[in-house]
Amino acid sequence: MYDKLKGIVGESSLLSEEQVAAYGFDGYVPKAVVLPTSVYEMQAVLQFAVTQGLSVVPTGAGTKLGIGNLPQKVDVVLATTSLNSVVEYEPADLTVTVESGIRLRDLQTELAKHRQYLVLNPPYADRCTIGGVVATNASGSFRLRHGTTRNQVLGLRVVRADGTVVKSGGKVVKNVAGYDLNKLYIGAFGTLGIITEVTLKLSPIPMQQAILTADFQDVQDAADTGLDIVGSQTLPMFVNLFVNSDPTRAGNESPADENKPMLVVGFGGDPETVAWQLTQCQGIMEQKGAIGVTIIEDESVQHLQETVQEFSAAHRNTEIVVAKLNLRRTDIAEFAAQIVETNWTSDVQMMALLGNGVLYVIIPIASDTDYPSLANMLTQLRQAAMSKQGNLIIEVAPPELKRYIDVWGSTEGTLNLMKQIKAQFDPAGLLNPGRFVSSI
Repeated sequence: MYDKLKGIVGESSLLSEEQVAAYGFDGYVPKAVVLPTSVYEMQAVLQFAVTQGLSVVPTGAGTKLGIGNLPQKVDVVLATTSLNSVVEYEPADLTVTVESGIRLRDLQTELAKHRQYLVLNPPYADRCTIGGVVATNASGSFRLRHGTTRNQVLGLRVVRADGTVVKSGGKVVKNVAGYDLNKLYIGAFGTLGIITEVTLKLSPIPMQQAILTADFQDVQDAADTGLDIVGSQTLPMFVNLFVNSDPTRAGNESPADENKPMLVVGFGGDPETVAWQLTQCQGIMEQKGAIGVTIIEDESVQHLQETVQEFSAAHRNTEIVVAKLNLRRTDIAEFAAQIVETNWTSDVQMMALLGNGVLYVIIPIASDTDYPSLANMLTQLRQAAMSKQGNLIIEVAPPELKRYIDVWGSTEGTLNLMKQIKAQFDPAGLLNPGRFVSSI
């Protein structure tokens, strides 16, 4: 297999045996890691995989490789990081087309030269690629005002499992007449095709940014205040609630019992508007009994924004479970309080995107962790979320836990339809086999 792949992409686009280990996940090490330098090479690799019955795991920089159920097999990891060019950039149109392997941070640096940016702030910002962000629909806290990745993507170019190149969308807003195929690929985790090119809409960088932080006596008060701010005319960029975690402290080194629930609210715009927003938001916080309202401006804003952005990635060198609950906004406080009061999560940390009903829960893993019991507790939490018309997805977990729980949860009545779509786009089932919902 190695010699065949070398003949397709050349030795320089194949990782050595020592380098391949870096792309291992869930206890699996791929047989080969390929970094094609062109769409033609990617097509040839996929066509070879089809003829040989090899599984292909698409990836960018590998920051999301651990998301998903245990794979059925891992033969070839296909990384897009060599496809990293800006294809077309029109600042006047507020659009950019890039190859999927370009890193988000590198793209933001290029856009900043024209006082523009892509309004997405997912974790792993220093490493993640645009293709990976789109394939996983990773968004971040800015989704409150600007929506998720789905709202920023105008067009895609994708190589399907058989090597066919397809295009969807275009380069202008509202360009789709008929079926919006973009939406099928966004968040599909590479199970329907490999994204090679993305067209995105951009926004001007705000002239001024500022953040308000405030502590509260209990989670309910903090959540209620946050929802009041979300519903006010201040139009914040994000409203996040932290529980057992203080993002203003480097490394969150303070003991959990010293951390009161904290609201972190971000604003951006022209200076006069931001000044008004800060005044109004501070008034809401103080009326609701906030403790120690603090305004953060200047260079400290970027540092705190990055800390908030990297919440679920900050523990990348330790063993943890990261669960993401999607709930009604009004149910966030109840679930956060319930988790805090449960003995098995005494060291848990949480961050809620209050305007969007998203709650991230980080659970540390000890050497003596009872995985069946942990899986049972997560299942109970998932069932509680489902009873409220929500769901729970496990984004990060050791393979020992994945043996006892489906990380995606129930698909209810949609599984049949998803299997039909998968069969149409990837008949041989070679792309990310077993890792998506219900082990598709």
